[in-house]
Amino acid sequence: MQQHQNAERQKFASILMSGKIPIISYLRYLINQHACYSALENHYTFKLPDSRLMRVENIQKDIDELTQNHRNKNLELDVLTPSTVHYIKHVHEDITTFDNFMAHVYVRYLGDLRGGQIIAKKVPGNGCYYSFEKPHELAKSIYRHLNDDMADEARLVFDYATRLFVEMYDLMVENNEFSS
Repeated sequence: MQQHQNAERQKFASILMSGKIPIISYLRYLINQHACYSALENHYTFKLPDSRLMRVENIQKDIDELTQNHRNKNLELDVLTPSTVHYIKHVHEDITTFDNFMAHVYVRYLGDLRGGQIIAKKVPGNGCYYSFEKPHELAKSIYRHLNDDMADEARLVFDYATRLFVEMYDLMVENNEFSS
């Protein structure tokens, strides 16, 4: 709970929830999320408990929609942040048990099933990333696999998410991407 609250307190999370996030900033976030989810959804050993949880295709739809509609097609967006690069490495090298894999599924996908519904109404574009078929069924498919032994790995996932929020905000500052 503490890690979740810390992630929510980040400036980037506030901007995301404000409904005033610049398209360029949101696109950069989507690209980093796409990379994180791609690592999980293409894990060499473990699979999601329900294929309807998959987000990569939906995130790509949002990226395509927003880049197609953006005036400047030569956007410098394909840069992954350090936390994203480290996260991908962690997924590929350190997730060796189903419990650890499910800790990532719990934090990321359950968060999208719950809080994502609010975010979808605030972001530019259609918000396909947060669109789920039968969300209650999908949540149950995750809850079925949870246990207390996953807590440490879940905390780690929240730490990665928090670091991404910090990096996203820093990039907004560095590129002066704030709306007036």
